[in-house]
Amino acid sequence: MLFSNIIGQKKVKNQLISLVKDKRLSHAIMLRGKEGVGSLPLSIAFAQYILCENKQNNDACGECAACKKVQKLIHPDLHFIFPVIKDGSKPSISDYYIEDWRQLIKENQYFTLNDWEYQLSEGKKKSAIYVDESSEIIKKLNFKAFESDYKVMIIWLPEKMNQQTANKLLKTLEEPAEKTVLILVAENTDFMLSTILSRVQQIKIPTIDKADIKSYLSQKYSLSDDLLNFAINYGKGSLPQTINSIETSENQHQYFLWFTQLMRFNYANKMLDTINLTDEILSQDKSQLQNFLKYAIRYIRDNFMLNQEQDKMVFLIEEEQEFANKFSKFITSNNIEKIYNTFNNTLININKNANVKIQMQILSIELVRAFSMV
Repeated sequence: MLFSNIIGQKKVKNQLISLVKDKRLSHAIMLRGKEGVGSLPLSIAFAQYILCENKQNNDACGECAACKKVQKLIHPDLHFIFPVIKDGSKPSISDYYIEDWRQLIKENQYFTLNDWEYQLSEGKKKSAIYVDESSEIIKKLNFKAFESDYKVMIIWLPEKMNQQTANKLLKTLEEPAEKTVLILVAENTDFMLSTILSRVQQIKIPTIDKADIKSYLSQKYSLSDDLLNFAINYGKGSLPQTINSIETSENQHQYFLWFTQLMRFNYANKMLDTINLTDEILSQDKSQLQNFLKYAIRYIRDNFMLNQEQDKMVFLIEEEQEFANKFSKFITSNNIEKIYNTFNNTLININKNANVKIQMQILSIELVRAFSMV
């Protein structure tokens, strides 16, 4: 993967390239950024630049044997550690899932943890970096380089390590192997040992600049400026979140109508009407209901922001704004947490293949209770 394949992040790219060119390459570097800003593809491009046999001023050459192997994620001196699921038929280590990993990166280099867990088990199981991985990390870092001057290991989401695995990683950081670069790609360092954080060179990955996202999306989608700008503002510098809002916007008017009906039915405690509305949504397909719930979560959040007079944080189309002018007064600090969690839990349970009608009935009951808290 070349740096040129990554959207924006020019400053970070230059910083990573300078570490190699100026021979200031640390044995442990953490790329820290929120989901969807490109931290993982940046780590792979960085690894390719380190291993490239014919480095250019601003990127790897892309043509040498090392580059071609990294691009296929099969270079013998490039190792990956990532969260996996518990499966009694095989050990809980990354190597047993490497083909799934390669496939997902090939399909979408900006994938999220949810995307990865869906790839592994259709979202039915949660992933982690288990203790079985500890010995694999030590073993791989003790290998001699096969083809390059350096060995590179990328650990995606080190915050998903359990305590035992994290302690063994700490020992590795305290006694680093020669000519080895450990690249940690983290989204939430709150769940990591402070001793690990103190032993890595941290590089913050900012959100993707709006202009860079717009340039990329303008080539991929045929959208009006209004919808494109809405998606970019809603995405807040995360490519997956921006794309999700684009895909949702294709049916946005229908989702808006369903939302207003659902709110009116539940505010008036009309359970039968809610059940009929659920049947209408499900008459199309389950994915429509899932996308509708994602839309509802976003729109509830926007209404709460309006209630709190945070208008500058809200981006709504005209019909949404007209409804929100009256509806937002009912989404207060007293009930926002309950309403948000009700929608979010419904989405999670439906993703886990729970009974859809039962989940929507529970949603309705909880919404009636939430509106009574205004």
